[in-house]
Amino acid sequence: MANTARNLCGVLFLSCIFFSCSLFSKKEDAKDGPAQGEITIAVDESFQLLLKSEKTAFENNYHFAHINLKFTPENEAIADLLNEKVRSIVVSRDLTSKEKEIFTREKITYRSFPFAADGIALLTNKQNTDTLISLPLLKELLQGKISNWNKLGAHSVSGEILLVVDKANSSNIKFLIDKLGIPATQKLAVFAAGSNPAVIEYVKNHSNALGIIGSNWISDGDNPTSLGFIKSVHVMSVAEKDGLAQDKYLQPFGYNLALKTYPLRREIKLILKESHLGLGTGFVNYVCGEMGQLIVLKAGLIPLT
Repeated sequence: MANTARNLCGVLFLSCIFFSCSLFSKKEDAKDGPAQGEITIAVDESFQLLLKSEKTAFENNYHFAHINLKFTPENEAIADLLNEKVRSIVVSRDLTSKEKEIFTREKITYRSFPFAADGIALLTNKQNTDTLISLPLLKELLQGKISNWNKLGAHSVSGEILLVVDKANSSNIKFLIDKLGIPATQKLAVFAAGSNPAVIEYVKNHSNALGIIGSNWISDGDNPTSLGFIKSVHVMSVAEKDGLAQDKYLQPFGYNLALKTYPLRREIKLILKESHLGLGTGFVNYVCGEMGQLIVLKAGLIPLT
């Protein structure tokens, strides 16, 4: 009986060795583990504040781990992941079938983890008291079919509408293109300010501007940066259709995101490309675990795990 037990333990030990070797199929001498080492994660700029908080909390708990955050437009983050420049990415969409083929060729399991929900927020200047908009009107704005506040029905401001985004290739504008069914080849009537904070600052200083940002930047009431932003602008209320009652126009906060009633709600995903049990896996486990989800909640967003 004792010999049988020893043989069984030997088989299990060899199995563990084989499994560990298979995990390290690409990097036999991996220098990181779930709670130690150093990796780089590319993050869409819309989610900068949230991921900074997650990184700080993670590193405070795991002192031998270091996460480098690279803030970049979503399409560049995905390109970096596929070209092995980063270990993981935080974006607002899953990879396409063609993009996933790279995982298949490299024999790496594709793993995507939705961990938070936010929304696209539409901002206007404090002088602008007209803060209701529908998705059909927003589509016409982006397409340049409406270019004047008077045509939009505004009363407190007039003149040309300055539609401001962070970057022309950001996840914010890509989400709107997909959501509103705008052809990808169509030129949009937008001005790129360079970043989400730059959009807020532009709207703050231009009475006829309409800004497009991720709600992550204005949703955390405990964050001085976020609190300062939200006090300097108006957040528009959005309706799915024209002609709805005023209570059907919703803002990108709280229960509107939780109940999935805000028309421009989206999910934030952490996608991992890791061929071994490394620091990327450890960070995913933390972000999707209790402490990481509390950070999502504190940021004014909706936890998904």
